[in-house]
Amino acid sequence: MSYQISSRRTVTWQEFAALMESAGWGEGYDEDLFRRSNSAYPLVVHARSHEGFLLGYVSAFSDGAFTTMLGELVVRPNAQRLGIGRALIGAVEEAFPGIPVYVKALGEAKRFFEACGYRRPTSEMTVMFKKPPLVSA
Repeated sequence: MSYQISSRRTVTWQEFAALMESAGWGEGYDEDLFRRSNSAYPLVVHARSHEGFLLGYVSAFSDGAFTTMLGELVVRPNAQRLGIGRALIGAVEEAFPGIPVYVKALGEAKRFFEACGYRRPTSEMTVMFKKPPLVSA
């Protein structure tokens, strides 16, 4: 399967929702949440088949000096192991050269990132989060 990588923001929220659902990342993605997320990231890169079908997506934040953080990195299950994930990560690394890239590698994704040259820190690192309550306006 051949594909093209692009940083043009042409992914629709429906395509994004279908991609996330195909990879088992839940459902219920809506237009407003997608637009807020997509516009917040300074870098969004996607992969499409030559027929235009969305195959993969990655988003990233960077301070341009010390830290780049991956947001979502997702590839359709039937398009995995074709180099798409590596190409998407390569686009992030190229956009922020020399800046360490950090990922939240869940489950089997750890093996993928290790195969891409990422390594675990020597000190324990724990991902923590807090979801504050919604505030009514």
